[in-house]
Amino acid sequence: MAEPKITFGSGAKQSDVSEHSLSVLKDVMAKAAVASVVISSTARDPFNQARVMFDNIKKTGVAAQKKLYAAAGDAVIDVFAAAQKAGKTRQETIKLMEAKILAIGPAKVSHHAADLTKLNVFDVAPSSIPSGRKKDWEAAIKANKGIAKFIFPPLDPGYHFEIKQPKT
Repeated sequence: MAEPKITFGSGAKQSDVSEHSLSVLKDVMAKAAVASVVISSTARDPFNQARVMFDNIKKTGVAAQKKLYAAAGDAVIDVFAAAQKAGKTRQETIKLMEAKILAIGPAKVSHHAADLTKLNVFDVAPSSIPSGRKKDWEAAIKANKGIAKFIFPPLDPGYHFEIKQPKT
């Protein structure tokens, strides 16, 4: 098999993913015989975390998103619900959610906001995994000791990876 091909979608920054994390991902790809993937999301600042949460809540609902997040994320989701009930616009709601994220601490809400030198967090677009390879792909992720945490669709919109970074 040729060298695995990793591309980055418009919502992802290549500079946010370390060489170590790319090598872990390439190992998963090789074991699952997946030739190419698209990284759809990487690190997020508080505004972008709020924007992504807003869009996902609109798409899947409050209850579905509360299954995905712990207490800190649930508090941000509650801000969404209250703002929508009060008739706030998308922009106003995201601003309120961002303020809540900042108040709680971004990394407590989502590991997408964690320190990149300690933890790389990114999502791989499910659409980039051939349907006939999904079982092998998921098995390769589960078997890879370099992945600290993973979440699969439908719980997360993407294949969510958390990879601890080697101490320098």
